[in-house]
Amino acid sequence: MPASSLAPDRARPVAVRRSHAERGDARDGTRARLVRAGIEAVLERGWAASGVDAVLRSAGVPKGSFYHYFPSKDDFGYAVLEGYQAFFLKRLERCFGGEAPTVRHVDAQFAAFLAESLEGMARHGWQRGCLVGALGQELGGLHEGFRQRLLASLDEWGEVLARALAAAQARGEVRRGLDPALAARGFWTAWEGAVLRARLARDGAPLEAAIADFRRLVAPD
Repeated sequence: MPASSLAPDRARPVAVRRSHAERGDARDGTRARLVRAGIEAVLERGWAASGVDAVLRSAGVPKGSFYHYFPSKDDFGYAVLEGYQAFFLKRLERCFGGEAPTVRHVDAQFAAFLAESLEGMARHGWQRGCLVGALGQELGGLHEGFRQRLLASLDEWGEVLARALAAAQARGEVRRGLDPALAARGFWTAWEGAVLRARLARDGAPLEAAIADFRRLVAPD
């Protein structure tokens, strides 16, 4: 058989692999759009009022495709939670630092976090707050597993902040007797209340007050 007649056969597996990859990318992209649309819907309207049809329209996904990506609305809810958590943890690492923080002084870290919070809420007309806080206020209508996942999210936030406070304590930027883990839990409790009040007031003053109060609480002796 002439060598030229083998060329299509040799090329065919490559074409199939490329087609599978393209289909996988398209599927992942559609799923990601649905999760983003779900996050936006829950932030603005809450879980109970976030219908699947509205999410599909916002994501530009045909009706009937939803259950191709998520077996149930609860599965979608978990995906929304995971998507938001990934986003927020990146933000916390950016503001409070990981192994090599960009912003090193604790005052600058809280200033960076506050600035991002104010900018984000103002950009959306104070209609969006915190997804974890929003879902936490709807526990009566949520799957029981959501409660555990929401608590785990808060615990993860606390771990990031506690590490930053411990490092600041070693630098002499917060008081020596501070328990970083306890202080971090207290901060997130106060912060969630401040976010709710900022949405109600449509103003950033509650967020600014929460940061200022916490800094006074943990300031060096």
